[in-house]
Amino acid sequence: MHAALTGCEQPRTALNWIRNSHSARLLADLIATGRPLTHEDLDAAAGSCGRGGAQSVDYLRSVLVSYQALPERTELPARIERHLAQVTDRHPEHALLLRSYVRWSLLPRARRADQRSTGSKHRIRWAYTRINLAAAFLTAMAKRGLTLHDVTQGDVDWWLAGNSSTRFEVRDFVVWSHRRGHSRLLYVPHRGKADPVGLNEDSHWEILQQCLTDNALPLEVRVAGAILNLFGQHLTRIAALPTDALSTMDGHPVLVLDRTPIRLPAPLAVLLTELIRRPVAGWAANSTRRWLFPGPRPGEHISASVLARRLTARQIPVRQTRTTALIELDQDLPPAVLAPMLGLHVITAQQWRHRAANDWTAHLEARLTDPHAGKMSAHE
Repeated sequence: MHAALTGCEQPRTALNWIRNSHSARLLADLIATGRPLTHEDLDAAAGSCGRGGAQSVDYLRSVLVSYQALPERTELPARIERHLAQVTDRHPEHALLLRSYVRWSLLPRARRADQRSTGSKHRIRWAYTRINLAAAFLTAMAKRGLTLHDVTQGDVDWWLAGNSSTRFEVRDFVVWSHRRGHSRLLYVPHRGKADPVGLNEDSHWEILQQCLTDNALPLEVRVAGAILNLFGQHLTRIAALPTDALSTMDGHPVLVLDRTPIRLPAPLAVLLTELIRRPVAGWAANSTRRWLFPGPRPGEHISASVLARRLTARQIPVRQTRTTALIELDQDLPPAVLAPMLGLHVITAQQWRHRAANDWTAHLEARLTDPHAGKMSAHE
C-alpha cells in the first residue's frame, strides 16, 4: 500500500486522499490497533456506522484489494450477509425465517450470478429489495396477529394493495416459503412490464453514425453508444467490459461480449483502441485490473447508472436504442446463434425473436369481429 501511494502517477490524488478522506482516517485507526487487516474488521466497521460510513468502508476495501493489502473475496454474498445482519437486528422476531430464506434461496443464486462478468450493483439491489420486502411482509402480518403459516390469500391481496408496485417483488419470498412448507399456497402475480418501445430506423442509424463520427462527443460515450446500437448490450455488461475484450482474430479486430468473437467494423475498432490507450487518471492508474470504462474506485469499472446518465445527457435513449438493436439482430440471426454471441439466455433471445416477428393474429381477429371488415374503406 505504501509503495502504491508513493508511486502514484498523480501524487496530489494520493495526498488529498490521505489528508481529507474518511476512508484514510479509518485505515489509520485500523492500523493503530496493531493487528493485521482483515475483511472481517472492515465488515465490523461498516456495520457500526451509517450508510455514508459503509460507503467509505467499501471504498477503502477496494483500495486495499486493488493494491494487494487484502486478498480478493466474493463481495456479493458478503454484502448480502451484512445487509441481512442489519435487517435481523431490527426484526429479531423474524431472524430465523429470514436467515433460512437468504441462506437457501438468495445466496446460491447470488453466487452463481457473481461468476458472470457483469456489474454487481443491480444484483445487490435485487437481493436487498427481497430481504427488505420479506421483513416488511412478515412484520405487517404479525401486526394483524398472523404467523406466516396462518396468512391467507386475502391477507396477501390486502398487503399488495397497500403501497407501491415494488411490493410484488415479495413473490420470491412467498414462493420459497410455500415450497419449504412454511406457508400455504399463496399467489403473488408477476409485476407487469410494458412492451419495449424502439426507435424508427432512421433515428437508430443517425445515433450510430453520430457515435462513430462526432468528435465533439466524449470518447467513452461514443464507444458505449456504438456498442449499444450495434449489439444491444445491457449497460451493466457494457460497463463491465475489460480491455482484453478487444482482440484480433485472423488479422481482424474482434470484440468478445460473451463466448463468441464478433468481427468489428473499422470505425468502432479504432474508437476502442483509442479508448484503451487513453491515459487512466486517479487511483485506477495504479490498478492491475483494466476496464474499458474505469470507475472512481481502484480496480472497479464505472457503474451502469453513471454510464446511462452520460448517454442520456447526449440524447442517446438507452432502452429504445437497445430494443431496436436486439429486434434487428433477431431478424437476422436465430436465437441459438444470438444467445452465446451476446451473452443472452436462449429463452431471452427467443422472446426478442417473437417481438421481431410480424404477428398478424390480433389484426385478423379484429377484422373477423369488425362488422365493417368486409367493406373496402376509402383509404384502401
